[in-house]
Amino acid sequence: MNSKTVIILFMISFACLFSSCKSNKTGEESGEVDSALVGVQENIDFLNDVLYLYPSPGEIIEGFFDADLEYKPGLVNSVENRDSYLGSRSQALNLGIYVTDLAYSAKFGLTGESVDYLEAIYNLSSQVGVSTNVFESLLERARTNISNSDSILNLSNEAFYHMVSFLESSKKENTLAIISVGAYIESLYLVFESKEEYAEDDPVFAQICETVCPFDNLMSRAKQHEDDQNVATIIKYLNAINEAFEQLPMEESETTVTKKDGKLMFGGGTVFTLTAESFTEMKSTIRSIRTEITSI
Repeated sequence: MNSKTVIILFMISFACLFSSCKSNKTGEESGEVDSALVGVQENIDFLNDVLYLYPSPGEIIEGFFDADLEYKPGLVNSVENRDSYLGSRSQALNLGIYVTDLAYSAKFGLTGESVDYLEAIYNLSSQVGVSTNVFESLLERARTNISNSDSILNLSNEAFYHMVSFLESSKKENTLAIISVGAYIESLYLVFESKEEYAEDDPVFAQICETVCPFDNLMSRAKQHEDDQNVATIIKYLNAINEAFEQLPMEESETTVTKKDGKLMFGGGTVFTLTAESFTEMKSTIRSIRTEITSI
């Protein structure tokens, strides 16, 4: 699949992948499904291409932000650590972590810190073999728009799109898998550490369950490249997270496709629920993994 196709598919699927476990809500239009979707459903090969796609860190953070996630200082990985990561595996994992920290900082209006993270991403990208030409432009735009947090968040997504496009076109999907794993783990870490205790009616915990579907796609993609030694060593992280997800109570319902505000929404399927016990266990698991990745 060429890089242009990847970018188009990412833009189409971001809205639906992160909502792929949700049930229908009032106000959604139903009954009309784009002919393109029907074509996807009939073409299994193309469907498989779409389903491996993984939301950008900015998309994931925005989902939690919409669920009223509150900022907690001191959680992000310090940019001062960037030169301490040695080896392509460690550099790629922490590159993913920094991309998420950039999105997190931008979403909460910490634009100065966001520029620092974009600079860290620029440096680590060159270490893992990602072209930095685009990042020079992104850095210039970030400094120009430093007072605009929405603009900085968009730049974080662009940075991720650039890495996806470059690594796919360069046949370096193994590196992309490692970066994505780092980004996903950091997203969960920021969310779990932002919450001191479990609350049944907290929408943030419901949103955590929505990350099961992107995780399945990420794990499936990573396992396609586990013959790569670096990818093989991070499968243990994914297995630990998967084991935690498998302990969540779940209910099955009919899968639906609806349209809201011009976007396709996938509902039904398997619906997961986070409990007080699973919150404590998952928080401990994610914290342990993240600590191992970021240690210098």
